[in-house]
Amino acid sequence: MVRRLSHAMNILRRLFGKKSLDNTDHPPARENAVPVSPKGARADYQFRWYDPGPENPFGIRLLDCRPLTQTVIATTSDRSIAERYNLLRGSNGRDLISAQIPDSVRCPASLRFPHNGAPLKGIVFKAPSMDVKWDIYVYDSVFHFARSWTGELQYRAFATVGPSDIHVTEIECPRLESKIAACHVYFLVATHAMGRVLPHRLPEGTPEDPMTIATLSFSMFGNLGCYATFEDITRIPITRPSAS
Repeated sequence: MVRRLSHAMNILRRLFGKKSLDNTDHPPARENAVPVSPKGARADYQFRWYDPGPENPFGIRLLDCRPLTQTVIATTSDRSIAERYNLLRGSNGRDLISAQIPDSVRCPASLRFPHNGAPLKGIVFKAPSMDVKWDIYVYDSVFHFARSWTGELQYRAFATVGPSDIHVTEIECPRLESKIAACHVYFLVATHAMGRVLPHRLPEGTPEDPMTIATLSFSMFGNLGCYATFEDITRIPITRPSAS
């Protein structure tokens, strides 16, 4: 168990372990994102892989991580992390407009989301608890994705916002994430901003071990990391909700 958690956290550090270079007066807090404090007395997690089929509408092979991600809560013994998280609940994200992403690159993208034509400015999504790991803001058609515990800017997505859709055409991200950033942006917009259910893509090198995958999923996406896959999720269409 310890070895599995350690491996998952090594992958997490590779993705999110850089120091923040934002322009606030508050130093970034280190995120301890290991899931702890089970909500129920479940000593053993039963995970299941799903191939495409009647029980899996996404069309790609995935792991159901919910036995862990829906039954644990995120806590920290580091007071500075808790204080940083609480402070960030009052942020409107404007400081991220000029924030730097260390060792960043810009990657072309073509991600489309349905839109009702309403103006987009300011807060798109705020984590309601420490079990949710992201905040999202938009200014001048640029989406900013920051870790909710630390405020660290992780992705910047440049978009064209039209009357019926949002088209992300370019993503700024850490160089090491250039192959996975589009999938993560796609997942974050769909699940956090739009309230859809979608699997997230796993980083390269993640072992095909259910406990490692579920632990990593919770570390990356908290209780919204319901399903995980090694495949490209951007081919899953995000359709406009049907009228009720």
